[in-house]
Amino acid sequence: MKVKRAINQVAAVAKTDFLGVVRNKAAIFFTLLFPLFFIVIVGFTFGNTGTGGSSRIIVGVVNLDGELIAVNATKSSNSTIGDQFVQAMEAANFTVWGYDEYGDRDTNGTAAYAISRGHIHAIVVIPANFTETLAFQYVDSMGAPIPTKAHLELYVDPTDPTGSQITQQSILGFTSGFVKYYQQVAIEQAPPNMKEYIKVLADPIIVTTGEIKGTEELPWINYMVPGTLGLVLIWSGLNHASMTITTERTKGTFQRMVIAPVSPMVVLLGKLISALVIVYMSALIMLLSGVLIFQVNLYWNIPVMILAIFLGALSAIGIGLIISSITKNEEAANSIAIIVSVPLQFFIGAFFPLSIMPEAAQVFGNALPFTKMVDAMQDIMTRNLPFDAVIPEILYLTVSGLILFTIGVIVYRIALKRI
Repeated sequence: MKVKRAINQVAAVAKTDFLGVVRNKAAIFFTLLFPLFFIVIVGFTFGNTGTGGSSRIIVGVVNLDGELIAVNATKSSNSTIGDQFVQAMEAANFTVWGYDEYGDRDTNGTAAYAISRGHIHAIVVIPANFTETLAFQYVDSMGAPIPTKAHLELYVDPTDPTGSQITQQSILGFTSGFVKYYQQVAIEQAPPNMKEYIKVLADPIIVTTGEIKGTEELPWINYMVPGTLGLVLIWSGLNHASMTITTERTKGTFQRMVIAPVSPMVVLLGKLISALVIVYMSALIMLLSGVLIFQVNLYWNIPVMILAIFLGALSAIGIGLIISSITKNEEAANSIAIIVSVPLQFFIGAFFPLSIMPEAAQVFGNALPFTKMVDAMQDIMTRNLPFDAVIPEILYLTVSGLILFTIGVIVYRIALKRI
């Protein structure tokens, strides 16, 4: 009878706590819907939505090719290859805006003015002798071609380091492709007995790419959806748990709960179950949104996913319980939870791999249980690895979850004694 009564009490506390969240619109948003809102915004912004990446890059082109210049003591104004370069950029899905001159940042209508105000992402200056150089029109006194390289100028916005790097790599990649096309055209004009030799000199190394058996290339959004489960732990688990006791304090019901004929541990267990239900609901919403909105193609090892989420939730709830126990009201708990949770989401590998971050950030990120949870989910859902491949992560989640939740329980019991 005692066990049955305790179970009923736990269920009653869990139900009351859960309904309190459901009836609180702000709580619903931050614990259930904020991660969904976040993935939708980020997914549509950076995800694979069917548009080419280069189409978002606006390039200001100053095409000086075709201007009258001196070549071998004669005047030339050929713009053939310069025009082909511009047309090829447009065909490669770049947005090309033409300018008459590079100019300066204070003169409206020039390329420098446009890039300084963020209207364009890069400037490409095609020199006046672009065609003459690539057509080998420079010759010596004996009529032999003088080997002269064409000189393109590329400028990117230095105030946007990340965007500039992406833009620069995109344009350099395009230019490399254009060079290969030019090489093929030039080789065709070479003497037949020299063509194969020149081909090897022009492209001496061949790199072949292949697919690893059992894997396939996935769009970025497929990488991010498993990572958002880490966000679920932070926003739904940690944030909700941080409000459990402080909400009762603010309402004045915490003291009544303590003196009621219900064990404080029963209250805690009921709130734990409520928090776990919210975490799993939020995770389900996130995964369904990935499938329905972004059509992600992932692998679904449901038992491992349920286990990893549970173990990760123990850590999140443990941290939240500590915050809730040491703060006096909802405002203080909410502030501390935000201070803790907002930075954490950038160190768990949800958006980009930790390997590209500074070493100190990698050490910190790899110590977080949420990072291990994200790693395990990405291994299971994107790489289709078996359970034994994520055992180290599961063990880490188990140990960290038990430690953090135990600390949370201890702090909770200390808080009870202060009343």
